[in-house]
Amino acid sequence: MTGHDDSIWSIAYSPQGNQLASSSSGTTVRLWDVRSGECSHILIGHISTVVSVMYLPNGNQVISRSLDNTLRIWDAETGACNHTLSVHSHDINLALSPQGDQVASANYGTTVRVWDVATGECRHIFIGHNANVYSITFSPRGDQIISGDSGGSMRVWDTEARSCLRTLAGHGGGVYKIVYSSQGDLVVSASADKSVRLWDVTSGQCRAVIQDFQGDVNDIAWIESSGVNYLMAGCEDGVGVWQVGFDEGHCHVFLRWRTSKGELSLMDADIQDAQGLNQLNSQLLKQRGAIGEPVHRLREASKKVMNMASVVSKLKTPSDRAAEDVAAIATVLEDQLEQRLGQVKDPQLRGILSGFVKDINGYMEGRP
Repeated sequence: MTGHDDSIWSIAYSPQGNQLASSSSGTTVRLWDVRSGECSHILIGHISTVVSVMYLPNGNQVISRSLDNTLRIWDAETGACNHTLSVHSHDINLALSPQGDQVASANYGTTVRVWDVATGECRHIFIGHNANVYSITFSPRGDQIISGDSGGSMRVWDTEARSCLRTLAGHGGGVYKIVYSSQGDLVVSASADKSVRLWDVTSGQCRAVIQDFQGDVNDIAWIESSGVNYLMAGCEDGVGVWQVGFDEGHCHVFLRWRTSKGELSLMDADIQDAQGLNQLNSQLLKQRGAIGEPVHRLREASKKVMNMASVVSKLKTPSDRAAEDVAAIATVLEDQLEQRLGQVKDPQLRGILSGFVKDINGYMEGRP
């Protein structure tokens, strides 16, 4: 794809994945056919740099933001401009409602504006910040907007009642990014104070703080996979991923992995079938519980342990010398298994070994 004569500032894919919109340091927006790579439309109308583009959820319209202090809503099929919105000066951030019917804009001033996509009219102006507004986002249901300012304060706005529900205070620097959890009950904020905070939206209470960053936290993302919540954060020194869990009303945040100055750190990792490691590195990682045995070895070990467990489970109360020999063997096996059990990461093998230890304990307790 070639066509822009200037540096590209923003790229967005349509929800259907068949079209791409791009903007450059020039004044135009280009729409591209993803399959053919051909430019289908050149959107002309802005008179200054177009700094960002985004698609509405239905993929039928594109919104562009320019340093000429306007937003333009374009028809993605025809390339025609449907509406031009005159926003505040130096507008820096946009948020689109989940339904695609509203756009919220924030600027270096202290106001937040909400626009009707269909008519291009300003629905409401939220006033209340005492510092420049840096970030803004809609809730998953579209009934709330949260905005963060350069002073570290965040405000929760009710889009229907058009009022401020509460203020979230705690950051010591500008709030660069805000994201909701998928359920809309939690909000995560990233700040220039080198921290990330998790908030309860209803109560306004700060549930957790992550502070082990070396620079400003510029971006964050909330990810849910297989019922597990993850928080990703990026700053000047790298990227990190934390697992977020809840236990009896308490919020717990665990670091899973992070990069810093090109180095990767893993927490509670259990990598199976690790390849390409020399003997020393492999042994060190195994001692630290970072990697497990290859899968085929685990299967072989499992079979051996199951056979041994079967033998022990059939042991009755032998007599005299035989009883002493079996007891001595059982004691040695029990000691070795107890030491090894803490190093085993594979759930299946760990369960088998635990059962084996219980069988031995049961035998030892029952012998005369």
